[in-house]
Amino acid sequence: MANAQDLSAPLATPVKRTSAPTNHLSATVTSDPASLRETWQRLEADPATMFHQSRAWVEAWSQGTGNDLFLVTLEHNGTAFAILPLEIRKAGGLKVARFAGTAYSNENTGLIDTQRINRAEPLSTTELARALSHAGLAADIVLFDKMTPETAGRVPFSALPRVFHQNPSFQLPLFEDFNQVLAQINGKRRRKKFRVSERQLEALGGYRHLTGDTDAGALQLLEAFFAQKAVRLAAQGLPDVFADPGIRDFLRRLATTRNAEGAPALELHGIELAGGDHQGEIIAVAGLTIKDRHVTCQFGSINEEIAADVSAGELLFYRMIERASAAGHAVFDFGVGDQLYKRSWCPQRTELLDCYLPLNLKGRLAAPAIAGLIRLKRTIKTSPLLHSFASRVRGVLVRKSKPAAETD
Repeated sequence: MANAQDLSAPLATPVKRTSAPTNHLSATVTSDPASLRETWQRLEADPATMFHQSRAWVEAWSQGTGNDLFLVTLEHNGTAFAILPLEIRKAGGLKVARFAGTAYSNENTGLIDTQRINRAEPLSTTELARALSHAGLAADIVLFDKMTPETAGRVPFSALPRVFHQNPSFQLPLFEDFNQVLAQINGKRRRKKFRVSERQLEALGGYRHLTGDTDAGALQLLEAFFAQKAVRLAAQGLPDVFADPGIRDFLRRLATTRNAEGAPALELHGIELAGGDHQGEIIAVAGLTIKDRHVTCQFGSINEEIAADVSAGELLFYRMIERASAAGHAVFDFGVGDQLYKRSWCPQRTELLDCYLPLNLKGRLAAPAIAGLIRLKRTIKTSPLLHSFASRVRGVLVRKSKPAAETD
């Protein structure tokens, strides 16, 4: 997941409708998801829509964090073809509209009627900016981030200026035959590593793969994740991006939200020691979301104090991927961020794009700086030397920002 931004949300904007004459494009802005229930349900059913624009995600984010929603509906000739669930936050005096909860998402698509837009004429940036401004979207610029090239090539994003996002994402294709899955990533070595981890855990009294099937079980795993992640980030000299009560409430709401079939919106998994001196201790946790056979790992953590040398995180991924493969899912997405364990699991890498749309003069003046900052972040992250230096500087700043009692 991406790091949280230190921004503040303005008050919700009342519903206002207008029409831009060109192409009969119109836009509506509202803060009430219930008013869009039928349209949202129709667009969310499209397999191209990612989970991060689902009602479960957006409502849990808004209710957990308290951030106001700006739900933009785009219509062409009176028929809705897109919903863009946005929030507006201030950064350096600039009001930036982004996908709701994007600081913690892995890929964004918006909710788009792909069948309709495939037959529609492209929209110019002027048309889209005019429609959003006239509809009352009180932002200086809109940043549609973390989109695949395919998504960024669709209306309404296709004409927008764009830059590569600072981080790629990583995917593992799945097949019902798990051996075929492992064959993509040196299956012999992967199985051997799994067996070694299992033998080490058996020597400690055995283990259980927990799946958080009940709300209580899911919340237990989530609390273990919060504790483990805080220790890990502190050891790396990084701020705990999950410490904010609103973020924790958001994830708790996701973990206890269930669809019509009773499946949780956020599926928690863990490895628990079954015996020995640390019986009952949870030593690895991961959270998954699933949408149209696309499994996305939203986060993961390990207990680095107990059984630190058994590769519990790797064992948990092995079990989750094996389970997803048997369930008939098509892809296991490790999400945004270039890390060695993702490279070891994934034969596919996706470069993501950030598209932006200035809505006024202030936004147009700021756009080059925003694009340049994204490029700079990408340059730093793709250079081992620069990334190492930036990490050290950030660690020093984080330590200095702590109270003296903590740094002691």
